[in-house]
Amino acid sequence: MIALIKDIFSIPVVSAVILTIIGAITKKYIQFHRRDFFSRSSSEQIKAVEWFRTSSAPTSDPLAKAEHQFRLQSFGLHRDRDLSYKIICFYSDHAQSLIPSLKAILRYQGMYTIAEGNIYPHKFHKWLVPFVLLWLLLFIGTEIYRGSSQSDGIEILKSVLVFVVAFIVWCWVAACALKVSSISKKLNSYIPPANDLKSSTNDFSSILNNRYP
Repeated sequence: MIALIKDIFSIPVVSAVILTIIGAITKKYIQFHRRDFFSRSSSEQIKAVEWFRTSSAPTSDPLAKAEHQFRLQSFGLHRDRDLSYKIICFYSDHAQSLIPSLKAILRYQGMYTIAEGNIYPHKFHKWLVPFVLLWLLLFIGTEIYRGSSQSDGIEILKSVLVFVVAFIVWCWVAACALKVSSISKKLNSYIPPANDLKSSTNDFSSILNNRYP
């Protein structure tokens, strides 16, 4: 088995493809890890909250809206102001155990749509994720049967490796979809305080300081 693995990795094209995939995944992970609001230092979080406190909703000016959205993104928040405000308020009122789910909302924004500050996960995830798992199981079963009937150990090993990598990716996507679906229900039912940040007496910065000494 080890000799077969060495033979596969000794092929230049295979090694290059595997290294490229690993590098791309690592790069994306680092970008995601740095991007969201909850992965930042307490000083950056306080800065974002203070900006929320002193800023107002953008006007109808497209450039003002664009600047506002860029500012939200620079803080690792969502481009939608209402949703970002709701996430910060929700975070201050709930346990830290929900942070991974809130991170999923900020990191994987392609998994849902926004309407009036509410999150609506894409419905096709409900059938696409199970369908992909079923297809993977059928694929690996067919390939293993074909390889065993031909007594081709290399083909079986290749199929198993492809399945393992694909299954890891599937687990990641399924976990993200489940987090987004679960936290979206809680966020949509949550009613934040009035969005009058300039006159608000709530001190978010003190909350963040207490959570991140």
